[in-house]
Amino acid sequence: MNGVLLNPAYRMFDQDYILKKSEAACIYENKLIENRKSERTADSKNDRIQTYADKRLQVSVRQHKLSEGERVKIFCEWKNLTDKIMECQLELRLKTDFKFTQYVIPGVSMNGNNWGKGMEPKGLLCDGEAWVFDYRRTTIPACTISENEEKYLAFMASDENRESLEASCSMVPQPDGSMIHRLLYPCIERPKTYCTRDGYKQGHEDFLILQPGETLHTVAFVISGCPVMINFGTAGVEDAALDLLRKPFKAAYTVRETASLACDFAKRLVTEVNGRKMFSIGQLPDEKGKFENREGNEFGWCGQNGMYAKLFLKRGLEYKDSYLIDTAISNLDAWTHEAVGRTGLIHTHYHWMLSGYSDVEDTCNLGFVICELAQAWEIAYQHGIKKPDWLSAARKAADFLVSHYSSVYGFGKAWDTETGMCTDTQGTIGAYVIPGLTALWHVTKEERYLDAARVACRFYRNRDLAIFRCTAGALDTYCIDKESSAPLLVGSLALYEADGSDEWLDCAKMAGWYFCSWMFHHDTIPRQNSDFARYGYRTLGGTSVSAQHHHIDPWGALVVPQMIQLWEITGDEHWQKRASLMWANAVQNIAPKEGSVIHGLFREAGAQNEGYHHCCWGEEEAPGYINEWLVAWPQAFCWNTAVKVTDEKLK
Repeated sequence: MNGVLLNPAYRMFDQDYILKKSEAACIYENKLIENRKSERTADSKNDRIQTYADKRLQVSVRQHKLSEGERVKIFCEWKNLTDKIMECQLELRLKTDFKFTQYVIPGVSMNGNNWGKGMEPKGLLCDGEAWVFDYRRTTIPACTISENEEKYLAFMASDENRESLEASCSMVPQPDGSMIHRLLYPCIERPKTYCTRDGYKQGHEDFLILQPGETLHTVAFVISGCPVMINFGTAGVEDAALDLLRKPFKAAYTVRETASLACDFAKRLVTEVNGRKMFSIGQLPDEKGKFENREGNEFGWCGQNGMYAKLFLKRGLEYKDSYLIDTAISNLDAWTHEAVGRTGLIHTHYHWMLSGYSDVEDTCNLGFVICELAQAWEIAYQHGIKKPDWLSAARKAADFLVSHYSSVYGFGKAWDTETGMCTDTQGTIGAYVIPGLTALWHVTKEERYLDAARVACRFYRNRDLAIFRCTAGALDTYCIDKESSAPLLVGSLALYEADGSDEWLDCAKMAGWYFCSWMFHHDTIPRQNSDFARYGYRTLGGTSVSAQHHHIDPWGALVVPQMIQLWEITGDEHWQKRASLMWANAVQNIAPKEGSVIHGLFREAGAQNEGYHHCCWGEEEAPGYINEWLVAWPQAFCWNTAVKVTDEKLK
C-alpha cells in the first residue's frame, strides 16, 4: 500500500506515548486471531492483525484490503487497561515507502500554500511544531496525501461512526524524504487555529474519555496507487472518498423550481441606477432586521449582472414577460453604452465608473463580460431582437485582451480600462477570458478567438494546473483557490466540443479533479444548537473557498453542467456523483416560495446566504454558523445551471 503503519500512539498529560509490541500483546493478538477464525470470510482471510500495548492502553489494528484496487480499511480497538478513567488523544501513523515530491491536505494546503500574499497556514510546521487540522476543515475527512511521479498514499478518516469521523490530521516530512501521515482522535487543531483571513487564535484540543476497561472502535482508510498523471494523486483519493463515504443527498428542489425561485430573488435585486435597471450585489439586514439591497453593481464575480440579465432575457422571451425582457435590455445597454472604456474594456463595477473610484478591473469580471454578452446577443438575435452593441462590446474587450496577451503572464489579473496598463500580472485568474473567447467564437465563427483560447488554455494548464495549483480567482483573497480552475474546466470542454481533441478532454479532467479537491466529500457532525443542526444544513457537496478563506459556499453549482458533460463523455460515474452532490448542496438552503426564517430574520423566496462556516472560522458560533450575506451570485449560478441540466441527470 505504498507505506507501512507505525506503532500507534496516544497523548496524556501533555506527553506523547508510543505503544510497543510486547509479549502480552502478542499473546492477546494470537487469541484474537484464533477467536475470529470462525468469523472471517473469504475476503478477510488475509487480514493482517497487529497488537500494541503499554500499562495503560492496548490497541488491536486490523488491516483489511478492499476489492477496489489499493484501498485498505483499518479497524482499531483501543482498550483502557487501567481501573481509572483515561482522558487522552489517540494517534495512528503511516509512513510512506517512497520519497514525496508533492503533498495535499484537501481544502487546506496545496503543497504548502507557497503562493500569494496571505498568512494562511504555510508548509507542514508552525514554529517547529506540526500543524494539526480538524476533520471539519478538510474536504475529505482528516485526509492527508503525499505523492511522487510513481506513487501516492493517502490516510483518511471514515464516517462509519462518530468516533471514527471526529478525527484530525497532520503530516511530518522525514529526513530520508518520506512522509509520516498522522490520523488523530478526536478533534484537534494545534499549535494554532486559523480562524479568520490571515488571523489565528489559540488552538483547540478535545479529549476522549475511556472508562476503566472500555474499548473504543475506530475505522480509517488508506488509499494508494499510481497517480493518474504527475501531481494528480488526489484524483484517485477523490474517487475513493466518493465510493467509501458518500451518503444519499436528494435535491430540495427540481431544476424548474430552482429557476423560478432564483428569478424571484433576482427581481428584488433590481434597482434603478443612472436611469438603468441594475442588479444590486446582494442584501444585508438593516437595523430593523429587514434585508435591504446593498449598493454596488458588478458585471460578474459577486454581482453577476451580466448573467442575471441574460437569464432574464431568456426567461422573459420564453414566458412572454415584458418586465424581464425590458430589465435585461436596460441592464445590458447600460454596460455596453456607458461602461466601455477608451481601450474597449468595460468598467465592470458600474458604481465605480459613476463615482470615479477606480478604472482598474479584473480579468474574472472581464471574462464574464465577453461570455455573457456573446450569449445574450445570441439569445436576442434568435428572437429577432437586434443588439449589435452587445456583440461589439464583447468583441472590443476580447480583441484588447487577445492583442495584449503575454507569453509570460497570459491575460494577467487586472487592467486599467482607460490607459490599457496591466496593473497586476499574477495568477490563474486570466483563464476566465477563455470561456468568453469560446463563446465569442461560437457566435461569430472567427477562428482567431478559438486559436487564442487554445493558446491561453495551454499556458494556464502547463504553468498552474499541471502542478495542482490555481490562483487569484477569489477576489477577496490573494491565494491558491478553487474558483480560478473553473474557467479551465468550462473552456477546455468548449474547445473539446469545437475540435474533438483529447488534449482538451484531458485538460477538463485535470481541472475537474482539481476543482473537486475543494468539494466536501462528507457531512460534518453538527454541534448541538448550532445553525447547521437547527436548520439541517449538510456540508456534503459544498465547496471550500480557498487556502485563505475557510468557509463553504455553493459555488460548485456553476460547474455542474461540466461535471455531467465529463460523465457523458468518459462514462465515469464519479463525475455524475460530483454533479449530483454539488447541486444538492447548492440548492438546499434556498428559501422556499413562502420564505424562511434564520436567526429570527425573514428571508424572502429564493434568498440564500453565501457563507457556511463549517470549521472554527469567522464567528464565535462556528463551527456550524450560517451567515447573513444574501449575495447575488449563488442564485445566478443555480439558475444558470437549472436551464442547462435535467433532474434525471442529477439523480
